[in-house]
Amino acid sequence: MLQMEFAMFAWVLLASPILGSSMAPICHGFGGIGDGCAAAKPGDSGKSSGISLGDTTLAVKVSVLGCFSKPCWLQNIRVGVDDSNSVASLAKVGVYLSDGTLVASSQARDVPTSLPDHQWLAFAFRGHDKELRTTSEQDYVWLVVNTENSVKLTYENADSGDEATRTVSELFAGAFVAVRIWDTEPGRRQWAGHFRNLRVQMDLGDVSILPGTLPLILESPHGGRITEGWPTRVTGVLDSDRNTDLFTEELWSELGARCGRTPVAVIFRVARKGIDANRATGSGTHTRGGELCADQSNSQCCCDLASASDEEVAMDLNDVYHSLLSSEVAGANGALLVPIHGTGRDRVELGVRLSASDLNQGAGLAPPSLADHDSDSSLRALGNATYMIWGTESFGSHLKNNRPSMEVIPSSKLLCPDPNLCSASSYTSIFNGGYNLKIHITNTQPGVQVEMPQVMRGFWSSPPAPEAAAVKQVGAALASFLNLHYQESCQTHVNFGLACGSHGQAVSGTCMCEDGYEGSSCGDCAEGYLLVTGQCMRLVVLGPPPGVTEKYGSAFATTSSGRPYLYTRKFSTDLTDCGTGCQPLDMSVRIRCDDNQCHSDLDSSSYTLGAALFDAAGHKMCNGTAARSAQAATDWWLQIPLASCPLLQNGNQDHVAVYLALWTSKLIKIRWEQEPALSARSRGLQYKTADYYQDPSAQSFEHLIDAVPPAQLPSWRDLSCESPSHCGTQDSCDCISGCTCRSWSGNFYGMMATLSMQPA
Repeated sequence: MLQMEFAMFAWVLLASPILGSSMAPICHGFGGIGDGCAAAKPGDSGKSSGISLGDTTLAVKVSVLGCFSKPCWLQNIRVGVDDSNSVASLAKVGVYLSDGTLVASSQARDVPTSLPDHQWLAFAFRGHDKELRTTSEQDYVWLVVNTENSVKLTYENADSGDEATRTVSELFAGAFVAVRIWDTEPGRRQWAGHFRNLRVQMDLGDVSILPGTLPLILESPHGGRITEGWPTRVTGVLDSDRNTDLFTEELWSELGARCGRTPVAVIFRVARKGIDANRATGSGTHTRGGELCADQSNSQCCCDLASASDEEVAMDLNDVYHSLLSSEVAGANGALLVPIHGTGRDRVELGVRLSASDLNQGAGLAPPSLADHDSDSSLRALGNATYMIWGTESFGSHLKNNRPSMEVIPSSKLLCPDPNLCSASSYTSIFNGGYNLKIHITNTQPGVQVEMPQVMRGFWSSPPAPEAAAVKQVGAALASFLNLHYQESCQTHVNFGLACGSHGQAVSGTCMCEDGYEGSSCGDCAEGYLLVTGQCMRLVVLGPPPGVTEKYGSAFATTSSGRPYLYTRKFSTDLTDCGTGCQPLDMSVRIRCDDNQCHSDLDSSSYTLGAALFDAAGHKMCNGTAARSAQAATDWWLQIPLASCPLLQNGNQDHVAVYLALWTSKLIKIRWEQEPALSARSRGLQYKTADYYQDPSAQSFEHLIDAVPPAQLPSWRDLSCESPSHCGTQDSCDCISGCTCRSWSGNFYGMMATLSMQPA
């Protein structure tokens, strides 16, 4: 796993013709490795170790060449860690443009201890939005580093204070914001009169190579996202295989988790409309070697563009991509090559270099056999075609086992595309594998192309992301295949490739859920169950009926005279589902959120709600509180737990009705329902001032529920609504203590609340 932690990306940058330089690995920063990096190497003079305080953010200004006419893909940032570092810590890195905009920040990762001398620590950038665009040939970016604890990093001499690393003291959690003007940030890194620059590098390019040591090479030639600066091809398929780049990245990680080592992954970052990297290098008709494109790569070459100069630039990059892929294949000693592609068909198609007619012909034999096509199969390096393509240990069969609901062809369950021979087939044709598969497959080099349907690639997701279950399923299938044919020891049946959560179990590719749970991953509560403290419970719920007319209004902490308010709501208890009784669990109140701060009229975003449950005789059964801060700008139910409540017995006349009481420490907005039964309308009760202040320690404002003894609650029974004017100026409960119904313009409302109870 240490090898995985220190895995670094290979990269390629297509230099702008304006620069007049050839293609080469490019990095930007101080100290380096690779032909395009700075000359400094670990051990050079001027290097010094220093402390990166855990509450300090470091920023280095770096000039960027080649990304102003065509965006470059952010690959990773490397940071020099001193060999004497002895503190483990989380760390993050980020990239800011010269205008202060944050382009990307990495996930937090561990800085280990006991490293070799000045080890490079790599932070990878993965995902869909990693294009770096600068504004001019002289533009620059800021590379930003922050650690949670104090660790030792390496530095080198800077020519001036303006070029030195900048420092800002702040907590780890607050290091990266959307916009930050680093040119105006204070602080310089300095020891003994010498200004220092952090040894940090940023790798850029249009081809990503994720390293690994498994006998497996993943390839994504059609998932690129960079469109700016690349003219659209005149002919050929222009649409990218959406999310195959992200799927390849996630599959790379998934196999690393299953096998303890990662495969190699080669990902082309330029969009297919500019270059088709699954084609031979050439223009519209001929390859650079003079062959006809029609004879070489599915009738087309990579780069049929209107401008000859654009064609040359595109063909240069296509040559680089194929050179890198060829190098990885040649150095992998027969590792399985798996190009990842997308299809609009609702099935998985595996390209094994056999045509539809080849598969149909073999399926029509008795018994079915592909013996006539052993020499043509892309898996011939691993065994005969019948076994490798149709056998129960074939990759198609492993994939079908892990996703039984998906049609997979060819496999032991579906031999051919002709529905007259293979009735389960939904299409009469099949993709048999592209140019990149064809040119690399030999008698010692196997491969299989995977054409994935839209659903598995998360085709409609926003932000773009592959289906998580599909990544696990393909990972499980490849792990099984590697174990069998390459003697690996990967975990294969980890949840059968399905994410069934803690309330389900994978059985034959389907999540079987516990009682009370449902959904494809058993994460939803079944009908008749509600989520309470993270668990789906069988509940009896008293609350607003569906479809009621709603209105929101304020719930005041005090009256205009400063006296605290308590809101009450009556519910008739239908306990027919309670059996021997129901245990009250919580009260939920519908909270109104009307802006991003979830109530702009609050003097603070924090507030406390208290709730209590009273029986029909006015005796308090239980109470609870919930302290809350700002929530997302949508209306939501606030649950207030009611601990140690007695059972409500079915048929007990004392419990034919219950009263919910609510108080709040601040003015908040809650939802109300229109025209409940007269007896259920919400009432606001004022507290008796004398009683409230009689014992402040026992009746503090934070415990108002306890400040209302049962003897003060006769007005909770079925009394008509009264106006406070009926009480005159008396400060007494004898005239209902200002009991009023909640109303607006003649329409009466009840507080939108639910009472959840668990059957005994």
